[in-house]
Formats: sequence, structure tokens, C-alpha cells
Amino acid sequence: MTSTYGFKSPKLSILGERFSIGQEVMFEYQKEMHLGMIKNKLSNSVVVKIVKSETETLIDFITVIRYTDLIEPQTEF
Repeated sequence: MTSTYGFKSPKLSILGERFSIGQEVMFEYQKEMHLGMIKNKLSNSVVVKIVKSETETLIDFITVIRYTDLIEPQTEF
């Protein structure tokens, strides 16, 4: 009998619980601050699409960032 290996969803670390898909986050990438949107959550990191950047060339760029490097943007009331 043949055994097959199916897709297993990643087991998130405790640090990833406060973030959700679609949430905007800030992070440093290539020594610049960027604003991005979480596209997917992995075990110890997230896939982020850059939506606002100091350099126009990185807008719409997709990268992987560790949970420890993410900053939640401050909301103004």
C-alpha cells in the first residue's frame, strides 16, 4: 500500500497569534522602513506585500519577514 503525504498547514508560533492575514504592518527591509500587508502566515514568519515604501521600486514587492521584525502601525484617534 502506498502512503501519500498531504499538505499540512503550518503550526504558528506564539508570536504569530497577534497578526492576521490582511493586516497592515511596518518592518525594516534593506535598511529602510516599509508598510506592508500580510498575505500569508507561516510557522515563524509572514509573507508580506509592500504597499508603501521610501523607494518606489519596492512597491508591490513580496518578501518574507520574521514575526519578531514586525511592528504594528500606530492608529490615530
